[in-house]
Amino acid sequence: MKSRIHFFWILLAAILPLCRAEPVKNIIFLIGDGMGFQQVKAARLYNGAPLVFELFPYDAQQTTYPEPAGSVTDSAAAATALATGVKVNNGVISLKIPGDSSRLETLLEYVKKRGWRTGLVTTKTMTDATPAAFGAHADSRYDSAVIASEYLNSSRPNVLLGGGGSGMSVVAAETAGYTVVTDRAELLALDLSSTEFLSGQFGSGNFPYEADGIGDRPHLSEMTAAALDLLDDDPDGFFLMAEGALIDTACHANHLSRMMGEMMEFNQAVAVVTNWAAGRTDTLVLVTADHETGGLSVLADNGAGTLPTVSWSTTGHTSSNVPVFVSGNLGGYAEGVMDNTQHFARLTEAMLVSASNLVLQAGNLPVSVGGSVVSGAVYRLESRDSLVTGQWNPVAVSTADAPVVILSDTNSPRADGRFYRLRSLP
Repeated sequence: MKSRIHFFWILLAAILPLCRAEPVKNIIFLIGDGMGFQQVKAARLYNGAPLVFELFPYDAQQTTYPEPAGSVTDSAAAATALATGVKVNNGVISLKIPGDSSRLETLLEYVKKRGWRTGLVTTKTMTDATPAAFGAHADSRYDSAVIASEYLNSSRPNVLLGGGGSGMSVVAAETAGYTVVTDRAELLALDLSSTEFLSGQFGSGNFPYEADGIGDRPHLSEMTAAALDLLDDDPDGFFLMAEGALIDTACHANHLSRMMGEMMEFNQAVAVVTNWAAGRTDTLVLVTADHETGGLSVLADNGAGTLPTVSWSTTGHTSSNVPVFVSGNLGGYAEGVMDNTQHFARLTEAMLVSASNLVLQAGNLPVSVGGSVVSGAVYRLESRDSLVTGQWNPVAVSTADAPVVILSDTNSPRADGRFYRLRSLP
């Protein structure tokens, strides 16, 4: 057995540089609510240069339909698909509807079990549909009291920054152990290095538009920077979802200048994230939208600093595909056309623990795979025929009772050419 394991470690050393990336330790999920391809194009023309996220190395387009297929999504169903990988009816927050109404595990809940810190940031009310889908469960997106209670007493994100009211209250957050700030000055003055749970309840209701002036509320980029400052103290890693929510609201009103202000600030928030992540190989930055709003079409470029000429086809949502931009050491994450339900699997796939993320090509059966692990943790041996296509299939599961675990495959129908890995289970 020892000689066989030694053979695989030699093979592993030869092929790993070609077939694996460093596992993701931090995930930053930025959502431009209502941001379709034409919103991005209009902002690029106004900016006079590509937006920060347009320079990311990977991009794709994403379908957004809810359950039932063929209908046009709302933010609750779309955000639930992004957060859980499951299609639901419009208006539903991370519950299996249609179905048995069971709670769907969200990305935020998944990573929290792994010991990561978590955060949610939005420019709408904190209990609005998009952040709610990541941190709460409710059969109606409008049940703000349930959503607020889920945040404070169940999922407990370390960071909750958004509009106040709509179910959130200073007293409830403080009772739940959160430090509460209510305006920009308080947020910027806070010692985040000594803060573990932060609730920013800024004003009452959605933020004002950037184009109109936001008063004493912080900018999305400032809230994002504060969230990163608090979350990155965790050596285990963190998950942050930050939403430019008022892009959607402006598009509902077909108000181009307000939309542009929100797009520019969203771009600035992405710049904050990109600067923070520069040089890191353990961080995945994902920029996408829940859906497109307004049926926007860009008709003419009028030069940098001047609004382009556009047309609108609706004041509602559309079924148009939306863009996906990805930065990080994970080639192949975004390409071609993907569905909004695919993010959950791809992101959890990216979280493989470094010590056990072994990928090797097998010879004849039996195959034994071993690696350094955490004693007491659960590991699964998985296999597939190709490194780039197909699903990883479970072969064996074991709870490690020592710093090394060894799992074997003795009966796969095809041993030659199969690839194997060890995966740490949550």
